[in-house]
Amino acid sequence: MKRIKSSLKLIALFIASSAMLSLGSCEDDEEPAIERVFVEKEVPTYNATFRMSQKANGMDLQMSTAGKPYTNEAGQDFNVTRLRYLISDITFHMDNGSSFTIDGYHFVDASDSSTFTYAPTAEIPAGTYEMVSFKFGFDRFDNISGAYPDLNALSWAWPSGIGGTPNLGGGYHFMQLEGNYDSLGVEKRFLTHMGTARNNNVTPTTYEDNHFVAYPTISPLTVDGDFELNIVMNVEQWYEDPYQWDFNVYNVMIMPNYDAQRKLNLNGPSVFTIE
Repeated sequence: MKRIKSSLKLIALFIASSAMLSLGSCEDDEEPAIERVFVEKEVPTYNATFRMSQKANGMDLQMSTAGKPYTNEAGQDFNVTRLRYLISDITFHMDNGSSFTIDGYHFVDASDSSTFTYAPTAEIPAGTYEMVSFKFGFDRFDNISGAYPDLNALSWAWPSGIGGTPNLGGGYHFMQLEGNYDSLGVEKRFLTHMGTARNNNVTPTTYEDNHFVAYPTISPLTVDGDFELNIVMNVEQWYEDPYQWDFNVYNVMIMPNYDAQRKLNLNGPSVFTIE
């Protein structure tokens, strides 16, 4: 009987020890893990408004004047009777290489002040931007014939060979700048139209993108609230740098003229300033 009791005591001690070990193990297993949660701070965004304006020889552009108040680098006096143009994809650039693009376009008619304001719905993230750029006209991905009903209604198409027009590459105009100039006392007409460049100096004929990206100089722009920028077209610059333009050479038939189209492309980046 004593042996049985002694054995029972040993068994009881073994069970109690096992239970304590088991409880200790469970407590270790159930110790909560430390979680680290990183919350990304949302960057505020703000509205941008762009004011489009036009100047010539440093003066606000006046349309359809009786005289010829402006002078190009070739010394030819001229006036402006029509100016319509299109910009797209305004982009804000930070110095670390990141950027934000407003995906869209804006059409300007210098005879219609309602087109002088561009207020896109896209908002600009807060931050400091070193540069602002935009495309003059459309790039090849956006310059699609018939794609934009509002531009179609403005007769803004660039000839594509459809409907009896010559094939100049299709898509849309980038600019129509028209007026009169003085040629040795005789008034003559000029039509500076810009779009896709058709090169028929090679076989087969090629059609080249003719938009350019303008990078007007600005001071660093800190976006910390709604803001406005004034984009200025300096009209006489189309005819100055790096190629001096002679209205007697490039007057009313420049749309199919490859050389004229490429010179407009190369003169274009210096045309714009931001105020």
